[in-house]
Amino acid sequence: MFQGLEKNLVEVVDDILPCVVSVSTTVLARVDLFRVQPVQGQGSGVIFDADGILVTNGHVVKNATAVEVQLHDGKKLKAKVLGKMRGQDIAFLQVDKDPDLEAIKIGDSSSLKVGQFALAIGNPLGLGKSVTFGMISALNRTISAGNMQLEGLIQTTADINPGNSGGALVNTQGELIGINTAVIQHSQGLGFAIAIDSIKGVLDEFQETKTISTPWMGVVGYTIDKKLATYYNLSVEKGALLLEVPKGPAKTAGLLVGDIIIGLDDEEVSSVQLLTQKIVMRRIGDEVKITYLRKGKKSEMKITLGKAPPLK
Repeated sequence: MFQGLEKNLVEVVDDILPCVVSVSTTVLARVDLFRVQPVQGQGSGVIFDADGILVTNGHVVKNATAVEVQLHDGKKLKAKVLGKMRGQDIAFLQVDKDPDLEAIKIGDSSSLKVGQFALAIGNPLGLGKSVTFGMISALNRTISAGNMQLEGLIQTTADINPGNSGGALVNTQGELIGINTAVIQHSQGLGFAIAIDSIKGVLDEFQETKTISTPWMGVVGYTIDKKLATYYNLSVEKGALLLEVPKGPAKTAGLLVGDIIIGLDDEEVSSVQLLTQKIVMRRIGDEVKITYLRKGKKSEMKITLGKAPPLK
């Protein structure tokens, strides 16, 4: 039995390695009041489209003045940042079309179960392409990463080290189920990946329009669970509690801090992560119907989605 599993994993790794790249960046860092100097950074990326579109983490290419990717065969290509997804630590890169580009197969993260096997592939510590093996240890995790709160993450025991960010988390069929994004420092066996379903809408849009833009409603929220509902005496035990409503479509429509979004277009919204997924599957200019609670009273409103402002 184990020999069969081992053979399958080896075949999956052989198929996936050409689809994952190393990402090198140059960032200008200030040394003192009068001097700046280039600092090199390392990360990973995944080839989404053989025409030259790659997916990585937003923090991998943050403030980069130059980006270069290295393919599995050692070939190096200059890359440009096409755009970033607001609310997700995701960035899209473009390189010139090359015959050596191999696109990865996109999987489905919504059907994942705790206990399934997973492989993480990336460029840890700048050492070169590496593969680690583990299992899905939890789903729908929420963590704080820098100034961003990431929700709906896949937690895995497959080791994710610095430099793995932006790499691939795949299932035993070799399908991309997540983008490796974070590891909790000073811990063991806790790695996190952005579920692929969270960004499928933007990927699909690019295939149709060849542009990257994120539909945006303009809210910052927190997922309600039973513990939070009990502590704050909330009227529901699931939904998206609004913590901020900055200037944008939601504010224009009349949503307020403290409102709880429980539905979108007559579909249940049980978490901020699910709300984000549903929004990014729409298009800029689409009108959505929001069902929300305000001081326990259920109401509805329509909001026209805008284009997410650029990320700094």
